[in-house]
Amino acid sequence: MTSAAARPNHEATIVETAQSLVVAFVLAMTFRGFVTEGFVIPTGSMAPTLMGQHALLHGDQTGSDFPVGLPTKPAPVPDLSSVQDPKIGPRFRGSGGIQNADDSDRRMGDRILVLKNLLPFMGPKRWDVTVFKNPTDPDGPSANYIKRLIGMPNEMVWLADGDVFVAPTDVDSEEVTYTVRRKPEHVQRAVWQNIHHSDFIPADPMQLDQTYRGAPWQGTGWDTTTRVYRCTSAAASRLHWESKVRQIDDWTSYNTARATRGFFNVADLRIGATLKATDPTALTTRAELTARSHRFEWVINGSAGTVELRMSPMDDAASVTTTGPIDIDIPGPDEPINVEFWHVDQRLSFFIDGEEIAILEYDWSGRERMEHAIGRVDWTRPEQLTPPAPDLALHFEGSPLTLERVELDRDLYYRPSTIDGSNGRRGHNPVAPGADQDAHRELMQNASPAMATSRDKPVVLGPDHFFMLGDNSQESLDSRLWGTAHPLVAHQVDSTPFVVNRSLLIGKAWVVYFPSPFRLSEKGPGVIPDFGRLRFIR
Repeated sequence: MTSAAARPNHEATIVETAQSLVVAFVLAMTFRGFVTEGFVIPTGSMAPTLMGQHALLHGDQTGSDFPVGLPTKPAPVPDLSSVQDPKIGPRFRGSGGIQNADDSDRRMGDRILVLKNLLPFMGPKRWDVTVFKNPTDPDGPSANYIKRLIGMPNEMVWLADGDVFVAPTDVDSEEVTYTVRRKPEHVQRAVWQNIHHSDFIPADPMQLDQTYRGAPWQGTGWDTTTRVYRCTSAAASRLHWESKVRQIDDWTSYNTARATRGFFNVADLRIGATLKATDPTALTTRAELTARSHRFEWVINGSAGTVELRMSPMDDAASVTTTGPIDIDIPGPDEPINVEFWHVDQRLSFFIDGEEIAILEYDWSGRERMEHAIGRVDWTRPEQLTPPAPDLALHFEGSPLTLERVELDRDLYYRPSTIDGSNGRRGHNPVAPGADQDAHRELMQNASPAMATSRDKPVVLGPDHFFMLGDNSQESLDSRLWGTAHPLVAHQVDSTPFVVNRSLLIGKAWVVYFPSPFRLSEKGPGVIPDFGRLRFIR
């Protein structure tokens, strides 16, 4: 017989369960409120770092998969029949390999986790991907924004030739010198955007919309018709990037479903390749970039086992700045060596197998940068003038060799947009509800340069101000374009236009924990995350 003391007390069990659920709920809400919180990326303003709603297309010619940004629901899926495969380039409309698309092709944006507890203790840092309350719409459907933090408190920011230049606010206006801000290597590697990769070549060039001229890399004595580029001679040879085949600019396939107008030539580039030489000790390799009125060179001397970096003005061949020579290990015959030539943020770098071996930095001011890039700094409409196209060449001498996995990547390019919405920004500058109409119109004058994109219109940041930009500069509504703050923000937080106040920061984007999911069936919902895209956010 069971004693009374041994009988379970069902009432006590229910109470204990309820108490446990309440405690768990409180802990979960506390964790969500103060430690980390999940967000969904709705739009492509941070693409390809973070993707909003998009269609994942497959290029039948190259076998590559690539995303194309879509408008958020309830807007219909646009016609994608003329989308270009990014591995072939913008000249070949329809190479994306899709015949039609409907709403079933729409994929949700990345789901991310945001760390909230870091900001009070460590503070926000330049280049962090940051979530914050939208100062122009803090309670609406676009209340939470995510951008890259590029301007810090007590700075003046000028976006010159696509790069970030800053100056302190406590200097006389006649003595202001803007200096470049360089990205850390881990951030730079995360934001490189591919222009060309030798592994992806058209399977049937005759089916492309126009005559296919072959790979952009071409040169006498070289065979670049396959994935492996070969030169069978030890005589001096040259591979030249043919701009008629592929322009080096800020075009991106992610935006091809939208009517982006005009592209800007980019000179912040990365060339990568796996090199195999029959006689590496006899081989001399020289990468040459001509841009910004200068020639930049990376020289590998196999016989001496050294590398040098050089830069010289085009109008004065005798003036040369150089590093080294720096000793390196030369591989054996036909052994692979992975090399990277970087020119980014006014810095030349040389990498072997992912390790930086040599660097050469040059510290032009923002004014000097614009003079070298376009020949002048007093241009009142910077969005109407792009620097000359860069010229790229690879020189070899001393040994037959092959090149595999030849890549060309470009850096982020922060565009000199205009307030009236040119260059694809039309209609993105409405006055905030209840805002001062006259003040808004004064700030958003027709066809005036966007904030920080002109030397005469830098953004001036106070002690609690930050400047935010999207990685997808063509399609990002960011600090360049906001204008007046929402009346609620202006009254309770800060009325300064074009900036984010410290109190509006939510946290640092940490990880993509649920990348845009795949479907179980052709027309079913997306439920299986793309595990290959799980990643930390840089």
